[in-house]
Amino acid sequence: HQQQPPSQQQQQQQPSPVPAPAMPGHSENIKGADPHNHNLSDDRALAKTFGVSPQIMQDLKLQPHASDREDIAIGSGGLISGRDRDVVEGAAPREPDKWVHVRSSAGAALWLPKDRAMADRIVGVYFERLNYHRPVFLKHEFGLALDSLYRGDAAQSDPGFVCSAYLVLALGTLSELSHRACGLDRQAREKQEPSPAAMNAVRKLMPPDWPEHEEFFHRALAVKPELRVTVSSLQALILLHWYLYTERQGRTLWRLVGSLVRLGIELGLNHDPTTQQIFSEHECRLRIRLWGIVLMHDRGTSIQLGRPLAIAPNDSSTPQPAPLKTSASDVSEHFLYSAPIAEIQADIIQSLYSPQALTADQIQRHATRILKSMVEFRNRMPDRYKWYFSGTEDWPIERKYRLVQEISEDEGLTLLKIGITRILLLRALFSSKDLHYPQRRRALIDAIIISHNIIVVHHQLIRFPDIAFFVSPIPLHIAAMVILYGHMSRCEALSKQVALEDVWMALDMLPSFRWRWERKDNNGGHPLIARLAEKVLEVNLRQAGPTAQPVLIPEINWDIE
Repeated sequence: HQQQPPSQQQQQQQPSPVPAPAMPGHSENIKGADPHNHNLSDDRALAKTFGVSPQIMQDLKLQPHASDREDIAIGSGGLISGRDRDVVEGAAPREPDKWVHVRSSAGAALWLPKDRAMADRIVGVYFERLNYHRPVFLKHEFGLALDSLYRGDAAQSDPGFVCSAYLVLALGTLSELSHRACGLDRQAREKQEPSPAAMNAVRKLMPPDWPEHEEFFHRALAVKPELRVTVSSLQALILLHWYLYTERQGRTLWRLVGSLVRLGIELGLNHDPTTQQIFSEHECRLRIRLWGIVLMHDRGTSIQLGRPLAIAPNDSSTPQPAPLKTSASDVSEHFLYSAPIAEIQADIIQSLYSPQALTADQIQRHATRILKSMVEFRNRMPDRYKWYFSGTEDWPIERKYRLVQEISEDEGLTLLKIGITRILLLRALFSSKDLHYPQRRRALIDAIIISHNIIVVHHQLIRFPDIAFFVSPIPLHIAAMVILYGHMSRCEALSKQVALEDVWMALDMLPSFRWRWERKDNNGGHPLIARLAEKVLEVNLRQAGPTAQPVLIPEINWDIE
């Protein structure tokens, strides 16, 4: 690798112009789908964006797994995999003795878990661990509706709620499985024994008369064709997106997210409900939260894929979600911070990822405005957050270790959102051929430092059993690639040893994003990053490993004031 500016190296390392055989429905093989290389959502997109040499890629088979492409099928209301085409609503379950057959006064037939006490427990698990971070439902309303469903009341034969109830039970069951599997892992570590958390062992931890999470999911798919233009149908689609995402977290589910936005608009969620005098306080709260979730998915998906927003910020008057004023909040800090972060992401997409050509002056003005808005947002956060960004240069090493070790789930999820947003802003700067080299180099140095911090925060978060519901390995892929790209560009923001340890941590963590009971040798691996790291860093990753506990590095101050 020669010492060159990033732009020269990028030009010299473009992939071969001979196209690979196209895979149906995969956007990287669609002519003209991403002419500006904004997509960072998977292996081949990363390779194209960062100009990875064809010599490095030639032995890698970067064909995505079929299930990674799950989404709404073109020309159909179903899923690409076809899993929802062979299920029949009301059909008897595989093990009927685990279910109770309920027929409503309207004649609808439903199968619900027979163990009502366990059903209530799993619903409680969902609200305590999952709905807290992504409030799709108000707990008291869901509980009343589920009671009504078990009684067979005609009013609760609403397909949207029925589909949602099955998906809540599926997600709650997954969470309980994950916690029990973590318990097995913890006991094995204490006894210094191999982990027994294989799939069969973990499933035996659940009551023998409790259905598996896939059964709840398939019953939800059977109801999905009956969904209407209702709030409950939007809730069901949000939960469907969540389940599909947690099946394999690398998915973007682009078209499904688009459906969420369109249905939300059709329901009028983009209009402020508090000014219309037709909604109760509970309805206003729910509509505001649901619209916040929809925008979070739209902005997050769009910025990773480098595609336009499904709805512009000016086309919505709905306020951002706020905590309850009268009692302890029933939503997490992470959820409340997601809305202003999504607003910044929307600004990045519209300003810097637009198909329109930008001059160097326009890029600099947009970037300065967005960086200023990020600084203002961080200044509004509680004081404890400031140490995660800067001010720790003179701290003793033990205090730096404790700072990382004490990151909570709430704080970590928020830090990841802020970090990946800033990286995707800086990427638009250091990859621009119109900016001067010193500006691009400074942006790349900043991006490398934030990439390091993202990997450190990720490493801390994998100890939480429910983390697979809320994080994706995509930011890890991007962070590792930015570090390697900086090393190739002779941008020495990190020492070679720290860069090596970061990439090793990223690759070592990827399998941990899968469920605890799955095999971890093949799930979540990333051959592109591993191969590139060994070439660039001239090491054998199998012999690498961390030499010290990771610490956060203070970020660059851009002197925006």
